[in-house]
Amino acid sequence: MSRAPIASLILCLGTTLPAFAHAQDPQQAFVDPLALYGPRVAYDILRNGEKVGDHQITFSRQGEALIAETSASIEIPFLFLTGYRFDYQSTSVWEDNLLTRLTARTDDDGELSEVSVTRDDQDMSVTGPTGTLELERPLLPTEHWSQSFVQDQQVLNTITGHVNNITTTTIGSAFVPAANGIIRANRYRLDGDIRLETWYDPAGRWLGMRFAGEDGSTIEYRCRTCPAQLAKAQ
Repeated sequence: MSRAPIASLILCLGTTLPAFAHAQDPQQAFVDPLALYGPRVAYDILRNGEKVGDHQITFSRQGEALIAETSASIEIPFLFLTGYRFDYQSTSVWEDNLLTRLTARTDDDGELSEVSVTRDDQDMSVTGPTGTLELERPLLPTEHWSQSFVQDQQVLNTITGHVNNITTTTIGSAFVPAANGIIRANRYRLDGDIRLETWYDPAGRWLGMRFAGEDGSTIEYRCRTCPAQLAKAQ
């Protein structure tokens, strides 16, 4: 199992519409995740249809600040042993709908990396495995739970500490699988430094994503706690 596809992210039906043409203000279209998800949302991680891991996000408030804590764990067996293991932990702090602080730690099959982010007004400082990067505007991290993630041309990779350039194309709507049924989703394709298809329901909940591994496998995140609509696609 190649490491690169996992580490780069943890991060079609319908008529193709134009890609988002301009960078968006990260404050625009930001929705309170506690109102959307409640205190916790969880996802199954599948490889070629077989579950290999879990992805969980918890939300809480400390005064005016929103706290999002993300954890992801993947184990891919090889014969009777664990052939590949990936663990990710991050804590992000949001104030006035903008990322204020973030710490992330990744163990990619024994290779450790850490990223830390701080913001001072509109300036953002990012320290990662390759050094420190100073940004002149706040960026959204690659944590996916906010639909605003697909509305910008640049996002902050919380594993590498790099800025990823992306192009997002709306590819219509369809029903996508969830743990307890199927859910109507708006579908987006990301190209550029990150390549995947991701899904959000009409309210803006992240339902999951799908992307190709370098070994030809299909990796899919599928929401385990999102409310399902037991209906047939039309």
